[in-house]
Amino acid sequence: MFRTAAIVFISLMLIFFTFGCGTDQEKILTDFTDLLSDKATAENIHTIADFLDENIAEVDGETATQMISAYREYLLNYIIQNEDKMTVQELSVYFDEESGLIDTEKIQNSEFKDYYEHIKAGCLMVLMREGTPVLKVDHNKLLEKYGDYISEPTKALYQFEAELTEKPTSQNATLAVGWDELLERTFIAEKLLRDYPEEEHITADAMWIYTSHLNTLLMGTTNTPIFDYATKEFSEPAKTAYQNFMLSEPDAVLTWVLKEYFTYLNSIDYTLDFNDSTMSKVFFDTCDWLVSEAEKRVRE
Repeated sequence: MFRTAAIVFISLMLIFFTFGCGTDQEKILTDFTDLLSDKATAENIHTIADFLDENIAEVDGETATQMISAYREYLLNYIIQNEDKMTVQELSVYFDEESGLIDTEKIQNSEFKDYYEHIKAGCLMVLMREGTPVLKVDHNKLLEKYGDYISEPTKALYQFEAELTEKPTSQNATLAVGWDELLERTFIAEKLLRDYPEEEHITADAMWIYTSHLNTLLMGTTNTPIFDYATKEFSEPAKTAYQNFMLSEPDAVLTWVLKEYFTYLNSIDYTLDFNDSTMSKVFFDTCDWLVSEAEKRVRE
C-alpha cells in the first residue's frame, strides 16, 4: 500500500525539475526534499510540519498537492518503521475511555508531553484499536491545514480515509458496518480508481481499500461470515444488499464481480460448509479470482 522513502524522495526530485517556477519555489522544494531525506522521527515530523505551514502557500497547486502527498507518505513510513513503538504503547494510560483519544490534560505533566506534541503537530493521531494504542494519519487535520492548497481528488481521498479511520469497516475480526455501507465504501474506492487513473498517489491507496473491501464483501470476516457457521446458508441481508446494488449501478466493475459471484452462489445453492475442505477451497479460489479480475478491470 505504501511507497518507500526512497520513492518519495525521487518523486520530490521530479517535482523539483518539472514544476519549479521561480527562485522562491525552487528553494522551498530543495529545502523540503532535504527534510524528507532525513530519518522519520517524531521531532523531524514536527519540523517538516512547521516548514509546510510556513511555505505551502508559496507554491502552485500541483506542487502543493505533491508535497502534501509526499509528506503523508513520510508519516505512513514512520508508522510502519516506527522505532518509538514502546513510547506509543506507554501512552495507553493517558487515554480517555469515552472518546477513545488521548486526554491532553493528563499527558501535559508527563514525560511523553513533547513526543505527543511532535506527532500531533505533524498530523498524526493515537487511537485505541482492539485494546492497543496505534498511530494513524490524522487526515482531517491534513485537510484542515492544507485543504485549501491541494487538488480536489486528493481532498476526496483524504476525506474518505478520514471516514475509514473514524469508523473502521471491521474491528476484532467483526464487520462494524452494514453490508450496504460496505458496498458503498467499495464503490467509492472504485470511483476514485476510475476517475483518477493517472494520479498514482491516489490509486495506490484506493486500490488497497478497494481490494480489501472486495475480499470482505465476498468472504465476510471471521466473526461475521458470509455463510452462517451453523446453518451453512448465505447471509440474507448481504444477498438483498448486493442485489439492490447491482440494479442501481449496472455499469460498475463491482456489479460485474457480484454477477459472477451470484453465478457461483447459484451453483452451490447458496450453502457452504466451511468444514468441507473441497468446497471451501473452491470458494476461496473463486473469491481470489474475482478480486484479481476486478483489479484488472478497474484499471482499464
